[in-house]
Amino acid sequence: MISPVIPIWSGVFLGNGKPNTHFAVAGTVPCITVPCTKRNGTRYPPGVPGKKFQDVKTGRFVKQEMKDTTTKTQLPSRAFVLILKLICFAAVSDIAEGADFYISPEGSDLWSGTLPNRNDQNDDGPFATLQRARGAVRELKGKSPGKAITVQIREGIYKLNQTVVFSIEDSGTKGADITYEAYPSETPVISSAISIEGWELAPDSLPHLPAAARGKVWQASLPDGDGAFKKFRTLYDSDGLLPRARSKGFIPQERAVNRRKMGKNTVFCPDGFVRDWENFDDVEIAIRPHHAWILNLLPVESVTVKDQSITTSIPATYAMDELHFLKGTPSCWVENVIEAIDEPGEWVINSREGKIYLWPRDGKQPRGISAPLLQELIRVEGEIDFDGPTDRPVTHLSFKGLTFMHGERYEIIETDKGLQHDWEMHDKNSALLRFRGSEFCVVEDCHFTHSGGGAIRFDLHAQKNLVTGNHIEDIGGTGILFSGYGPGTKDVNCQNTIVNNHIHQVGKVYSHSPGIFLWQSGQNRVAHNLVHHTPYSGIIVSGVMDDFFRKGNLRELINTVRWHEIDSPPGQLSRDEIKPLLHSHDNLVECNEIHHAMEELADGNGIYIRGAGPGNVIRRNYIHHLVAPTLMQSAIRTDGGQRGTLISENIIYKCVSHGIHLKLNNRAENNIIAYILQPTREGKKKPSVYFKLREGPLTGGAVKRNIMYHTRGKATFLDQGNNPRLPAAWAKEADTDYNLYFSKVGPAQAENALQKSREMGSDEHSLATDPLFIDPAAGDFNFHPDSPALRLGFKPIDMTKIGLIESP
Repeated sequence: MISPVIPIWSGVFLGNGKPNTHFAVAGTVPCITVPCTKRNGTRYPPGVPGKKFQDVKTGRFVKQEMKDTTTKTQLPSRAFVLILKLICFAAVSDIAEGADFYISPEGSDLWSGTLPNRNDQNDDGPFATLQRARGAVRELKGKSPGKAITVQIREGIYKLNQTVVFSIEDSGTKGADITYEAYPSETPVISSAISIEGWELAPDSLPHLPAAARGKVWQASLPDGDGAFKKFRTLYDSDGLLPRARSKGFIPQERAVNRRKMGKNTVFCPDGFVRDWENFDDVEIAIRPHHAWILNLLPVESVTVKDQSITTSIPATYAMDELHFLKGTPSCWVENVIEAIDEPGEWVINSREGKIYLWPRDGKQPRGISAPLLQELIRVEGEIDFDGPTDRPVTHLSFKGLTFMHGERYEIIETDKGLQHDWEMHDKNSALLRFRGSEFCVVEDCHFTHSGGGAIRFDLHAQKNLVTGNHIEDIGGTGILFSGYGPGTKDVNCQNTIVNNHIHQVGKVYSHSPGIFLWQSGQNRVAHNLVHHTPYSGIIVSGVMDDFFRKGNLRELINTVRWHEIDSPPGQLSRDEIKPLLHSHDNLVECNEIHHAMEELADGNGIYIRGAGPGNVIRRNYIHHLVAPTLMQSAIRTDGGQRGTLISENIIYKCVSHGIHLKLNNRAENNIIAYILQPTREGKKKPSVYFKLREGPLTGGAVKRNIMYHTRGKATFLDQGNNPRLPAAWAKEADTDYNLYFSKVGPAQAENALQKSREMGSDEHSLATDPLFIDPAAGDFNFHPDSPALRLGFKPIDMTKIGLIESP
């Protein structure tokens, strides 16, 4: 049916670092359908008045407003309409011919799958399931080897009760990819949700139910799921993840005589906190053990009311005591206890009695509530020889335009091997879409949302894959993870491209989860991604630190080392012997925009690199508005033992605490660090630090041609010198020169800093003066023509080429 006139809906999408970029979603032209608009790699539905879009600069949402551009014109003539009908019919015919098979919720696996709709006789049409389409593709490949094959998936929800696995049989070849994609202008959703029905008000007499929740909490029976589905760890309504009930936070108590007795399996709670929970096997401890950078969720094994202790069946990553650098911070709580339901949206299950309790967000009888059945929805599984030298990957398999949601979050189990700080687990089914042995595979323009685990992960063997144009939001774990083999001679996770993805609101269950994470993965390009509103770091590149090349049975890192491929015994490897075992080398992290990271945890960063091998380049990134008040964060950080990293042409703007944290022989050149904000520790403001130099010697490193632009409060431009835990780091050991220091608070602050640096043997040619930016308060760091920074050899940074880019 042809609509002769469609009014234009217009709005503002503030992306790619460019404010006020207007776009039109539909025009006043005849058309058969209004396709989804794709802006900055993200698919958006046709414009709707009142639809909110996020301002990526401020984090605020702005309403899309209608611009009525319709005019009083004559409707098209019948001849014109007939021509349009023929054009539209031809377009639809082309679409139909473009796919080999179709899937639809209204289809049947008994049909041929070659039609996008059922025929008039109702005896043929699309398939109903991915599994049947997969089988048909295999059959067609056998008949027509070397043919590119496309499966288009129609609008609707496809609920899975088991993971769909694609294997070697499902590979394409060069020039003949196998593609599973959304039907044009439609949004197919792949989900493992199972509905929860039969809600009724819980009795006010429910034991331990808080007074504030009485009359507001509803109950239902746990879904059966063929007798196997009894309990779950995440829950959803139409708006996404619902918060599981959690107790008030507390500081772990020191009741043991010595800390070793407290250990990693037992936490001591305040008096009156612990009771003999009826459903203690459903209860979990959430704790930031000793360090500010990690959150563990651990199953409860037993409770002891007498000494107010809780013992877990799985050890924490570190000792269950007070946070080391954030004394006085509540760092522990319990989840899934009935007395913790005290706010709308919270829920608890009791698997012993087969019940779920929920205080709905809207206060009404629950509708549309679902729980996840699967951790992985789709897995691409090559032939992995884990201990051997050679794998056989799946190749040339693509997923485009699909929506993935409602996956379960993972639990830590005894056999898990942790990546750095247990931020993720090695080779684990923790993401909605997982590749385990892949080459030349593509994930493009997909949407990952409302899920308890991660979005996309590429494990073990992963080469020359492309992840582009995806939108990742409202998930419990990591956005995108590339995780190779542990240290050894097998280095096959490399040369992948992660470009133009929009990632935000990740880590909603495991709050340490970053937007993008490379572990033991090298020679990748991570570019033009927008990462924002994360509880911890934006982008992490890491491997294994020297200290972990030793004997032991430790979940974090030690158990990932491939000793059967290493000649030297544990504990006796030299630095030169360790270097080739670090596979996260020669990565290029460029042109990404990161803002509002570090919103919850501490001791993290916009971009972080450690144990990653040499040759990594972090350049032309825009990191701004890291505004949590903690003392312990940096915009960019090279951490202990990291060497051979170049940090250049980055813009750091309005970030709290530290600009660049530099160690050893890493180089920081041609960066703009502006408006570093003062952090707070123990209620007191501390100086803003532009360069934090830690762990020397800095021989071979550089702090060169950087602009440090300070505007408010006390500042330390170069925080250097002796350090109680690491070898001293001095700027004079590095190539430290041609920098520009400026303090709007008063010229003396910058002049004194430069004079002190010169007295200590560096910054001979540096200046303390205004760099003459065009409008730094508004984030415009272009230069006036007579800028002294240009005379120092500073290379201007083109901000228009940073962040998300328009897809062709």
